[in-house]
Amino acid sequence: MRYFGYGSNLHLADLARWLGERGLRADGVRRVGPAWLPDHEPVFHYHSWSRDGGALSVRARLGAATPGALFDVDDDGWAALDRKEGPKYERREVVVLVDGEEVAATTYVVSEPHVEPHHVPPQPHYIGLVTDGLADLGFPTHQAEAAADRLRIDPFPRHVFVYGTLMRGELREPLLRPHRPRRWIESRTRGALVDLGEYPGLVPGEGEVAGELVELPDPGAALRELDRVEDFEGYGAPGSLYRRVVVEVDDGTHAWTYRYVGPGGRPIASGDWRSR
Repeated sequence: MRYFGYGSNLHLADLARWLGERGLRADGVRRVGPAWLPDHEPVFHYHSWSRDGGALSVRARLGAATPGALFDVDDDGWAALDRKEGPKYERREVVVLVDGEEVAATTYVVSEPHVEPHHVPPQPHYIGLVTDGLADLGFPTHQAEAAADRLRIDPFPRHVFVYGTLMRGELREPLLRPHRPRRWIESRTRGALVDLGEYPGLVPGEGEVAGELVELPDPGAALRELDRVEDFEGYGAPGSLYRRVVVEVDDGTHAWTYRYVGPGGRPIASGDWRSR
């Protein structure tokens, strides 16, 4: 089982320092690469005495995603992580997204008896470790910085990338209208497109797929409906036709989209559903 880290453990130098000061092996916890924890948001609602302030945790929230890193961990590494996180964090099994693929992992979440009902501000040094670690992985830092300032933050990502029947003028565009989209922007993301007859599917590929970036005030409400429409059964659940993933589009914005995981499909060489 792999470990998903999202807090100060993203800062490899600080992690190595902590391990070294206790005579523990640094290679027992080895970072593999970036990952997303879907339908969760970062939150500071726990006071850490060792950090002299708030320490990061995550909590469930539909339509939010927490960036972090996936680590390979051996037995000594798990013992070290258990010791570092202490008795106030508990292990939790999660599904994370790595390049759009689901990966089973373990993370640490503050246990319920130690959750404060209010925001617990972190020290500047601590949030600096988190944001430096995120930047090193190529992730934006504004979500973590917002969580450091208040208990409730805006959902991130705020956008949905649509590339087929949900685009403007297409059959399913009316599904998005009740969710008050703020803007639609022509955009592209990496991948390939296949023709499934009445609708397309985004699949892994080295080309580009044309579509539209839709900004929503409350992505969670829209995604609850879109999950049903796209036959997404949930992370780790069998039987989905599409999987909801986080992608980066051509202007650097991160957005939700639906990747096709079903069988078949004829390639659309242009990557553009409208010019197929």
